[in-house]
Amino acid sequence: MSTTAVVFSKELKDALRDRRTWMIVLVTSILAGPLTLLLLSIFISSVEESAAKREVYVANASAAPTLVNFLQRAGANVKDAPADYEAQVKSGRLQNAVIVIPAEFEVKLAAGETIRLQVMFDETATKSQPITRATLTTLRGFSRELGIQRMLARGVSPQVLASVEIDEVNLASSQARGAQLLFLVPWLALLGSVAGAISVAIDVTAGERERGSLEPLLMNPVSTSQVVLGKWAVVALCSASVVVLTLIGFMIAMLFVRSENLSALMQFGLDEFALFLVMLLPFSAMIAALNMLAATYGRSHKEAQTYATYLAMLVNFTPIVPLFISIRDASWQLFVPAMAQQSVMMRALRSEAVTSSDLFVPGAIALAIAAVALIAQARLLSNERIIFSR
Repeated sequence: MSTTAVVFSKELKDALRDRRTWMIVLVTSILAGPLTLLLLSIFISSVEESAAKREVYVANASAAPTLVNFLQRAGANVKDAPADYEAQVKSGRLQNAVIVIPAEFEVKLAAGETIRLQVMFDETATKSQPITRATLTTLRGFSRELGIQRMLARGVSPQVLASVEIDEVNLASSQARGAQLLFLVPWLALLGSVAGAISVAIDVTAGERERGSLEPLLMNPVSTSQVVLGKWAVVALCSASVVVLTLIGFMIAMLFVRSENLSALMQFGLDEFALFLVMLLPFSAMIAALNMLAATYGRSHKEAQTYATYLAMLVNFTPIVPLFISIRDASWQLFVPAMAQQSVMMRALRSEAVTSSDLFVPGAIALAIAAVALIAQARLLSNERIIFSR
């Protein structure tokens, strides 16, 4: 058996013994994504159910039978607002918007005067936004119908006001709209690769230095490069395993999505699963090598954790940079690790074309960085000052 295989076998056994760490990794990285998706599904499903009821709360409804009749003709389920509707809207107990009717509504309506209506809602209540928009749209429809009636009564054609007709054309496909919700899938998969690598990378480098077991290993007549490769293979395997399990978790979670509209929008099948693996496995190899290199500089387990945390923060932040600069799928993004993987995986979720260069360039760059990091670490471990400084 080669030196690399011996080191790999030894480090893998050591890694699997640390059950507490692996339980934390499995719970945080593997379950977090699917649970987030399921909670999102439950939330959207509840919003859809509320919107389907089309409940419109009206305060002082008896003062505006004309408006109530219009709302009912529009398919709304008109309900009397509670006496303390303002307090309930503020506290979130009442999610629907409330139309406040003035006492002189019908008098002003008959006189042809302008009527001022109040619509009370809480804009920060995410769940109530679709219901509020529907209520406001219905009221604008009432205002438009009332205006047309008044113009016809005066012998004026309503076409006078319709000087411009606007046709809204949404170019986003259903998959593209669903991809906005699925942004978490590639992002959490990237974080999963880091979570799977970080603890093992620290243990096989700074951890062994702290325990004093690294020096005896390197004092054997073996190549430092082979030792590094064996350790790296274990870290990369752990990282890739978490990635695979995370993606499987997402596929299983998709089966339990409660909203039919959401399940139609969110496409994550075997094709997307395979493409994600092609993008993420080289990334896991790179993350494993970089985590090991960063942890090698740590004189203790705690110090190595600090260096590895900086790397994790970088992976956290890089994929979301395009969101802040309003740039999508620029060619230069393929050359930025983490951002490239996120960009290509999002394109796959939007059912857009993914070329061979989109797959090759990020993977080649990730593997090149991994190779450079492994060479650098092999040289570091050949330095006695690095090994014996604790």
